[in-house]
Amino acid sequence: MNYKNLLLLCCLLFSFSCATEKKDSFPHQDRKFTSTVFPKPVGFINDFDAVFSEKEEANLLKLVKKHQAETSNQIAVVTINDMANYVAIEKYSLDLANYWGVGLKGKDNGVLITIHVKNRKLWIQNGDGITSKLTDAETKHIIDTQITPFYKKDDYYGGTYKGIEHIIKELSKADDN
Repeated sequence: MNYKNLLLLCCLLFSFSCATEKKDSFPHQDRKFTSTVFPKPVGFINDFDAVFSEKEEANLLKLVKKHQAETSNQIAVVTINDMANYVAIEKYSLDLANYWGVGLKGKDNGVLITIHVKNRKLWIQNGDGITSKLTDAETKHIIDTQITPFYKKDDYYGGTYKGIEHIIKELSKADDN
């Protein structure tokens, strides 16, 4: 095989691998609907406010993907710098989770952690299929005892990671019962 053919083969393989690379996202997001209120998800870790380093994002992604592979539950994180016309982060988070389609269709087994650093707001939104395993009271406890102490020290990565670990722990306890 001459160099010209080898180069052509390499270019073909490279273009094929680029075309098939797919970002992790939410399978039942309505792709026809566009929103001026909500950002488009880029995967399970959506750092639109540039809170995390690349390494921190990779570590968070590894944690949530491992959990998803073991359980099918989806945990997503979003940092935002604007809530549009929303006043309550709880309502914003619920609508964003529904818009993105966090969790598997029919299972509603998603969790969305919404972080608004500038306004010092945080919410953990549970899908309907998760609420029997992870209640609002348990998510509030996770926020108060695991996440907030880190956030008060401006350690958003540490708090988010610890929060995800405890969400996974609560979901696993429920599966064991």
